[in-house]
Amino acid sequence: MRKIVGITRKTITGFNILWPVFLWGISAFSASAHGGADLTSQTAWSHWNLTPAMVITSLLVLIVYWRGMARRRQVHNPPSVWRHVSFFAGIAVVFLALQSPIDPIAERLFSLHQVQHILLRMLGPMLIILSWPEGVLIAGLPALVRRRVLAPMVSCGALRSVFRFLSHAPIAFIVFLASLYFWQIPIIHNAAVLNGTLHYVMHITMLAAGLLFFYLMFDRRDPPAGIPYPVRILMLIGTAVSNTLIGSITTLKTVVVYTAYDIDGRLFGLAPLADESIGGYIMWMPASMMCLIAILLVLHAGGKQEERHYAKSTAWTASNSAALEYPQTAEELRIKVKTVNRSMGLTLAMVSASMFILALSTVIAIHVLF
Repeated sequence: MRKIVGITRKTITGFNILWPVFLWGISAFSASAHGGADLTSQTAWSHWNLTPAMVITSLLVLIVYWRGMARRRQVHNPPSVWRHVSFFAGIAVVFLALQSPIDPIAERLFSLHQVQHILLRMLGPMLIILSWPEGVLIAGLPALVRRRVLAPMVSCGALRSVFRFLSHAPIAFIVFLASLYFWQIPIIHNAAVLNGTLHYVMHITMLAAGLLFFYLMFDRRDPPAGIPYPVRILMLIGTAVSNTLIGSITTLKTVVVYTAYDIDGRLFGLAPLADESIGGYIMWMPASMMCLIAILLVLHAGGKQEERHYAKSTAWTASNSAALEYPQTAEELRIKVKTVNRSMGLTLAMVSASMFILALSTVIAIHVLF
């Protein structure tokens, strides 16, 4: 058991991302069509899209987690209650996104489809990763599964290489943005709405990209093992900027581009252009607010790191290196933070310039394209 946990800690990214994608991926691809074509405005919100494979796999995950909770209750420093709540909430968010009336209605409304994407790509992964469920899930697995399935999986060199590559900050950032921008290309988006298999590929890639991205954002390891906290904040700001760009263009455009929703008709009497404008606003504001919440959580984690770092000052000795590491006077503090302040000022200047360029490019793009 200890050996498996040790191996898993080294490949925690792969485990956190692989298990939900694998389980929900199997259930998603084995599910039948959404059934959005049969909906009416009167019956839409009572149409639950429950599929046996999805329900069974979700229940299995919950059972394994529950067993792990019971087994880890007696260990030193067990997971807190809020972590358990976060995990169950994350599972519920993903389940509701794929099995509740949200799923079939999303076939008929672009706006609700964007709500579904936020649940799959942002809120669900954030809650799951914040719970850090790997220890509890490992404890809940039968011993045979841990030995025969989990240990070979986390020891696989190919898998470790893939996840090591994907865990580089620029790669994860690009993958996360691509999971939004690629599927919003009108011809691809329309094809995904009309093709069940492609639609599920869209959902699975969004879920996987979200789990990867937020694992890196909420990684409990301090630098250099984890991504430096200023870089995490810049990545989240970049995500918010990208949401603003695509959301504002979609909101302010004057032509209908997602025509697949008109084949069976948009629900609730919503006009096509209004539907797409609402969807663009959802990508623009609520998604950006999710980034703001993530930034606050990262800042909190960074503050905790500083507290841990400052606690080491109890080992301070009267040497020049110690004075710079643990400043005790105003002059020592100025020397300590000089480079950090310069970097922070440059970062804020770049963010301000980026926001200005974004606003200008958005206006230009709208006038040129639409």
